[in-house]
Parts: sequence; C-alpha cells; structure tokens
Amino acid sequence: MQNSNYMTKESVLSNTIKWFRFPMTLAIIPAHANLVRYGLLIHGEQYGMNYPDWYFYMGVFLSEIMGSISVPLFFVISGYLFFYKSDFDGQVYKRKLKSRFKSLMVPYLLWNLIILLAMGAKLLPIFSFVFNNSGNVEFHFSLARLFNTFFYYDGTNGLLVYPDLGIPRETPIPINGPLWYVRDLMVMVLLSPVVYWIIKYTKFWLMITIGIVLYIFGRDFLPNFKYVSLILGYMFFFSWGAYYSINKQDLVTQIRKFKYVTLLIIPLTIINLFTIGTEYNKYIFFPFVLASTISLIVIVSYLIEKDKIHVNSALANSAFFLYAMHALIIVDMGKVLFVGLHLTDTPIVMTILYFAIPILTISICLITYFILKKYAPKLCSLLSGGR
Repeated sequence: MQNSNYMTKESVLSNTIKWFRFPMTLAIIPAHANLVRYGLLIHGEQYGMNYPDWYFYMGVFLSEIMGSISVPLFFVISGYLFFYKSDFDGQVYKRKLKSRFKSLMVPYLLWNLIILLAMGAKLLPIFSFVFNNSGNVEFHFSLARLFNTFFYYDGTNGLLVYPDLGIPRETPIPINGPLWYVRDLMVMVLLSPVVYWIIKYTKFWLMITIGIVLYIFGRDFLPNFKYVSLILGYMFFFSWGAYYSINKQDLVTQIRKFKYVTLLIIPLTIINLFTIGTEYNKYIFFPFVLASTISLIVIVSYLIEKDKIHVNSALANSAFFLYAMHALIIVDMGKVLFVGLHLTDTPIVMTILYFAIPILTISICLITYFILKKYAPKLCSLLSGGR
C-alpha cells in the first residue's frame, strides 16, 4: 500500500518553490531598515552610529548577509518558472510577455506611484515634526525625469530632487527601492530569447563565464556601467534556473546532486561576515551566495518531502504585496518610533528598534493585505499582480 504521506517529485518541487515566497521575502526586509549602516537621520542629526562591534556585526549579519540570499534565489526560481513545461518559440514568448505585463509591470507601476505620492505627502507641514525636510526638496517635471523616477532614480534625476543628498546612488533604483528586483526581472523576461539561445547552443558555459566574471569583477573593469554589470550578474542566476527548464530537468532533483555544498555554509558565512567592506569580500561573496542558494533548496525540499514543514498558502500569496508595500513604511518607521516615543540613542535602545521596525512593518503590511483581500479583492489582486 502506498504511503499516504508520499510526495511525487513534482509536488516536492511545486511546494518547495511556493514555500520560499514568504520566508525569503521576510529575509529581505531587515536589509531596508539597516540602522547599523545608516542610522536615523532626524532634523539633520544622525542617531545610532559608532556603536560597539557586536551591534555592527549583528546588523551586518541580519541585514546584509542574510538579506543577500533571497534575490539570487528568486532569480533562479523565476528563470525556472519562465521556461517551465513549454517549448520556447515566438508564440510562447508573446504569451509570456502578456502574462508578465499583468503580474509584474502593472503592480510595479502602481506601487511606484504610491511611493511617489507618499513621498510628496511627507512634505506637508503636518508631518514636519519628523520629516523636517520640505525646504530641501525640489520638484522638476519632464518625461525623462518621470521615467527615471519609476525605473532609474538616484535621488537627483527624478521628479523629486534632494539637493543635500550628496553623491547620487551608485546603482539607480526605482523610487520604490526594493522593486529594483521586479524591474530587473522584467529586463530578464525581455532578454529571455537571448538566454534561451545561449543555453540551447552553448550548454550554459558562456553564461557561467559571463555571470561569474561580471558578478565578481564587473565593478572593476566596467566602472561606468555598473548597472550593466549588476544585471548581467543576476542574469547568471536567472539562466541557472532557466537551464533546468529548457533541458526538461527537475530543479530540486538537480540541485540535490550538490547537497554536500551545505557543509560549506557555516565557514563561508563566517568569512563573509568578517570580510564585509574589504577588497577580499568580492571573492567570498559569490561562492557564499551560490552555496546558500543550493543549500536552501536542498534543505527545504527535504523538509517538505519528509512532511516537516508545510506551505501556508495565505502567507505565500501575500509575499508580493508585502515585498512591494514595506518600503512605504519601513524607511520612516524608525524615525516615527524614535521621535514619538522619545527614545534615547543607546546600543540597547537601537537594538530593540532594529528588531521592532521590521516586525511592525510586516504586521502593518499583512493586516492591510488581508483587509484588502476581504473587502477589496480586485484592488488587492491588482496590487499583487494577480497572485
């Protein structure tokens, strides 16, 4: 008699992919409340800086190291799903473009518009007790600036200009910063015929070479094209997932062949942590990301297969909404709490704040999502890309 808990390869695969949505989104959020790196800038005064080493390494580990795993993993999964169970041709490409327009472009534009309106609202006098910067912001309109605001914003080239920002961002992002991943994923989708051709006719070796070289060394020999080197680096991960689909291979089964890579995670994490900010980190970061991606797929798929963990469909479906909305709250949550609760600038207080900011942000986003899902399901679906 067949075991009732038996799971087919396909069910292990689908549940593994679905399980990742929510936890990996959670892992990204502390990266956008990185008090260790940026502190809190309130009325021109910086709080939460120059603290002990333990505070620094705690923040680097949670915000930078743990947060760096999610996006490459999402690109691998996205590449796999894009070519999943289809023989790629012109008709399939058109159908995929139409589908991704609804699931990616529409919510992308809406959430960037929401952030733009929210940033404008913060300039109102009623919010000056926290955001006393209305005199430092200029508004300039042009079609080029409108495009930059939604796709390539560095703080100086968009509709809203901050003269006191200093040096523009090295790698421009949309005004809803975390959505750079969605923007770059849309670029991958547009370039998918190129990805397909390279994988089909070079057996992935060319993409491996390009990806590794650009991911590690791109900023050195392409100093004026840092966005190009970045997106080509992430194209490696997209192509990695695509390779298995194009060759009709099961993602989980193939990744499990490298299961012993999991033994490298702890030493790579430690080396990565203590080389952050040094010239040597670029040599350890890429192996760390590769090993982390493999290890997560191996471990999670085994736990799902053994019925140790389960997919929460409601939370999995909320992941895109949470990812898109959290930037609306998290950037200023710390300022509101610090000023509103009259907190003091000490390591213990800042540590509590470090954990409180993402927890409150996640809670507000999820409450908003489930309220919209119940009372305005069409709007919720639109903002979630139909998820």
